[in-house]
Amino acid sequence: MEVLLIALVGIAGIALLTTYIGQRWKSKNNKEVESEVYAEPIEECCGAHEICETDLINRMSEEIIYYEDEELDAYKSFEENDFNDDQIDEFREVLYSLKENEMEGWLRSLELRKIELPSIIKSEVVFMLVKN
Repeated sequence: MEVLLIALVGIAGIALLTTYIGQRWKSKNNKEVESEVYAEPIEECCGAHEICETDLINRMSEEIIYYEDEELDAYKSFEENDFNDDQIDEFREVLYSLKENEMEGWLRSLELRKIELPSIIKSEVVFMLVKN
């Protein structure tokens, strides 16, 4: 009877020890996998997620980034229909010089600088965003 009791206690001890070691090993591997996943930089949003991390970071940032468009600061007080053709062309020149992944950042920059886009440029931006 004593041998049976010692055997049961021994088996229970081995089971507890294996469970403990297994949990520690599993937790260590999960942490390594998580750090690998978050260590990779996100180049662009694929649109498959509810929240795009790059867009979220851009919206939280209050830093104004210029896209070689400092001359547009002169239009800070303009309304969307107040622009003449030459002024609209200045916006268009900057817009078409942007890379695809810079457009949202540029729009955020204009928003932070309180610069309204001309209405025709807004239409072009919407078309370009939908197209991509």
